[in-house]
Amino acid sequence: MVSSISNQNNPNSVSVKRCFKFEKMLCVDLVFDKTTNTIQSIKITGDFFLHPEETIDLIESEIVGEKLEKDVIKKKLESLLSGCEFYGFSIDSLSDAIIKCKEANSH
Repeated sequence: MVSSISNQNNPNSVSVKRCFKFEKMLCVDLVFDKTTNTIQSIKITGDFFLHPEETIDLIESEIVGEKLEKDVIKKKLESLLSGCEFYGFSIDSLSDAIIKCKEANSH
């Protein structure tokens, strides 16, 4: 599933939602600024396992403002997921999913 809309308040703001099947389902709802290439908001949902559970909220808040570049996202996720238990995705697959949201808008 791919949906993409522009934000009327900010013409440079793009919202994309995509779902991916890794070991488990993972959906990324991403709003980014196409001019600055930065994340404005993100929501990550799915049937994956992550402990402690509040880590997902931390990821969603801490990744805002980051550049939409694979290395930047991967490094941030490595830091945020350090010491956490997770199943259904990997750091690589989650960073790929986030980047693919941006790429879906460029087609």
